[in-house]
Amino acid sequence: SSANKGGVTSSSFEVLSALAMSNEQFKEHMVVINGTPSTFYEQYVQEVKDIIADNARLELHCIEAEKERGNTASRADLSDLLSLKINALNSQIRESSLWNNTSLRKLILQRACPRCLLAMLGLETFMERVPEPYVRAIFGAYLGARYVYTMGLATNE
Repeated sequence: SSANKGGVTSSSFEVLSALAMSNEQFKEHMVVINGTPSTFYEQYVQEVKDIIADNARLELHCIEAEKERGNTASRADLSDLLSLKINALNSQIRESSLWNNTSLRKLILQRACPRCLLAMLGLETFMERVPEPYVRAIFGAYLGARYVYTMGLATNE
């Protein structure tokens, strides 16, 4: 299931680039012409791959910690349980007062999104262009995943 999570992350970041960029920017930076990607595209892809690898590493460490604590579920089942917990926490976070903390919101978005995209657009332009529900989902998913991967399944939020 971790490979599937990587695919979902990759697709989500592809959609994010289209939402955040103007049509002209997207054509210039994200469309491969004559088999040659732009430097920005190559950097964006690498940053997305790094995010996926980091998430997989965090999940693996959490699964191994669960096994060390005596959890007898299979690793595949643990991965599914982590996903369920992260998704539930994501929903709670998106609707919580955490979203109203502007400093925290900016910090999390700077950590959760590909750096090259934010460097090109600036955080303010990014926030103006990307629909708020999508940005809230990024915010909630990042915080939720980091919390669950750090604290494990036996936490009481």
